[in-house]
Amino acid sequence: MALCASFAKYRSEQSFIDGAENGFGIDGMYVSDGATGPSMAILAGEDMEWQICNGDGSCMSGRLATTSDPNSFDLLDDGGADCGSVHLSYASRDGMDGILYVSHETGDFKMRRTNRVPAFIKE
Repeated sequence: MALCASFAKYRSEQSFIDGAENGFGIDGMYVSDGATGPSMAILAGEDMEWQICNGDGSCMSGRLATTSDPNSFDLLDDGGADCGSVHLSYASRDGMDGILYVSHETGDFKMRRTNRVPAFIKE
């Protein structure tokens, strides 16, 4: 029993180290800690898409650009201009939990992952 617990702890620690070195999975939906803060969808697949939606229903979107940190990305608007950055400081191994720090021209936000699957609003 103790061996199983030790192995589970080792796998969890190794998963965290691997995520820190090679990047956590960033795909998903994130919501601001504040009641009126925005939500954010990120799909880091081939297109590297992001979208921030405010409480009033207005949305901004664009593409992610990689940086030297595998857990940090620059936010580029639809025209390709730099408009902020995101840093995924933590993600659980199953991808259900995570903490994302967003610095965007609309403000700075701490967000928590609510789902592994992003939902984009199409206009």
